[in-house]
Amino acid sequence: MTTEELRERQSEYWRRVAESDGFDVEGLVIPRGGGLIRFDCQRRNITPPLRSLVKLYAMVGLHRYNMVKGTSFFLHSLLKFNKLTNCVSSYYITLIAYDPKSRDLQETFQVRIDEKTRGNLDMTCSVARPKDEKGDLTKKKKPFSAHYHGGALAKNVIFKGGLPDWPSDLDLSNTKRFYMVTKQEWQDSNWIFFYLQLVICAEDRFVDETVLDELQIVKVAIETGEDNDERLNAKSAIVYITFMGLVNGKPAECKAIVRRVLNVNGERLSLMGQLCGGVRLCLEKQVEILRHKRARMINN
Repeated sequence: MTTEELRERQSEYWRRVAESDGFDVEGLVIPRGGGLIRFDCQRRNITPPLRSLVKLYAMVGLHRYNMVKGTSFFLHSLLKFNKLTNCVSSYYITLIAYDPKSRDLQETFQVRIDEKTRGNLDMTCSVARPKDEKGDLTKKKKPFSAHYHGGALAKNVIFKGGLPDWPSDLDLSNTKRFYMVTKQEWQDSNWIFFYLQLVICAEDRFVDETVLDELQIVKVAIETGEDNDERLNAKSAIVYITFMGLVNGKPAECKAIVRRVLNVNGERLSLMGQLCGGVRLCLEKQVEILRHKRARMINN
């Protein structure tokens, strides 16, 4: 095959990928040079770490949609997803979501997630929609790009650059700057819990899913740069999460920071997050303890 023929095949492949915005690529042969790898979630042959990550990414998409539309969709099941072969990848996820207010209301959704780095949480959700949503036909469609490198933009300086340091106890006592989320609020707002799961999963993609499910939040503070009553649901916010973990084999409070930025028009949601020192060891210990527990249960 000549270089020109290879280019033509690659061009034709990506043209056809673009027709469905990367979501429906069944039947397409990946040309030499790479393309989107397909995963069928219904066959259940996907490794648990990858399935856990994609599940969280799907929840991010529904979270963005709910914030913009004022809805309350939850993830029901994953159908399929496509991803690049890169270490820092893009994910095109098709899923089933449901509205708990109506048992009969289920929607097929499409969610696109673009990672910006590996080893910590830094990603953007640029697509989150029902599959049959046609969108604004008067709006010019942007050219398809297999990997999106940008992110949502905010005007306030606290949402730019790197993440802040963990605030002191004195800082956290400033109620004009920080909103202390009540236990009932973080339990009702499932997004705070999966933000924490996302940070941990981004730092260690092979973390045991049982560890993610058994995380225990201690307290949560939110900083928005504003002093009003809407800080819990602000489009742009920095979330400071204290949770229980293990350090040197003993229970201890650990910390995670997540920054959320949602464009004013709701087109893009960006999340950046990190664990504060010593947590990686804590998670390794938790995995070890949980494995021993399961082994004892099997033996008994």
